[in-house]
Amino acid sequence: MTVPARSTQSLIDELVRVTGATSPEEAIRIKTCELIATHVHAIGEPSIPMNMDVLASLRSISRADEKPLFSPDAELSPDGAGGVTMRVNPDRPETRQRFSIAHEISHTFFPDYETKDWCRTDARYRNRANPAEFLEMLCDIAAAELLFPQPWFDRDAATVQDASDLAALATKYLASREATIRRFAETSSEDVVAVYFVWKLKPTQKGTVGRKDQGNLFEISPEELRQDALRLRIEYSVPSPAFRAAGYYLPIDKSIENNGPVYEAAATGMPATGECFLDLGQAAGKYRVLAVPLWTTQNERGASDEHAVAAVLRPLSVRKPSRSKAPADDERTLFNEL
Repeated sequence: MTVPARSTQSLIDELVRVTGATSPEEAIRIKTCELIATHVHAIGEPSIPMNMDVLASLRSISRADEKPLFSPDAELSPDGAGGVTMRVNPDRPETRQRFSIAHEISHTFFPDYETKDWCRTDARYRNRANPAEFLEMLCDIAAAELLFPQPWFDRDAATVQDASDLAALATKYLASREATIRRFAETSSEDVVAVYFVWKLKPTQKGTVGRKDQGNLFEISPEELRQDALRLRIEYSVPSPAFRAAGYYLPIDKSIENNGPVYEAAATGMPATGECFLDLGQAAGKYRVLAVPLWTTQNERGASDEHAVAAVLRPLSVRKPSRSKAPADDERTLFNEL
């Protein structure tokens, strides 16, 4: 008689139970710490960047030469002999491949991982209330723990003084700048927030600005109109625990002016550091800014070919809100270009 597969929620619940954790997030972090401890015991302290293939071997994962069948990035599949094999897309950037490998390794922390295919999906569209998507989100959390292992990452992050140091930190860990900056904020004991600025229209302009059927007196093309209307806007933000506890709230889609370190990084393609006033709604005020440009496709750049930017913001003179307003889960757990 075939035993029916367990539900995804039951797999998450079982992970929490066996680790003795109080939450799924704590449980998955316990498992990553155990794997890193196994590495230290069996091989020694890891070199940085952490070797993902070594970690995969410690979880008895074999590596296939074929590309993924069901995912654009990577997947884990039963090997027919009671184990699992991993397929990774070699055409992806190395930083993305490393995150994908770490993500697939993380699937082995759950019960019954060897009984079905696991495919890395688009992290931008995950709903925490959906158990399948929440499990994928937990694997993303674990992947970050493996890519930026403690205590080594904390030691290196403590030396960061400016935006160039942030860029160098990403290079050292062979990770994307976006993932590195998010991890920097998540693990910081200070009052900081990682913010991701992209060039886009404000919500009320979508579908109205840049339409091909649009006419105007000056014979400006719809695409030129759309480009001219683009502004650097908040795509999402990741606060440190201290920033969250202070109750600051950075609204998605809030635009900033074309000046200051964030715009400088966007316009020059180089890291920029400085202090400036940022009109961020309830959290408006003066910040110390460490801004790093991100690789940006041509059709996602600003009107003058500016890049998207990831920045660490530290409040200098920002009025603390009288009432805390925490961002929704989908505003703070986004995993984009990893």
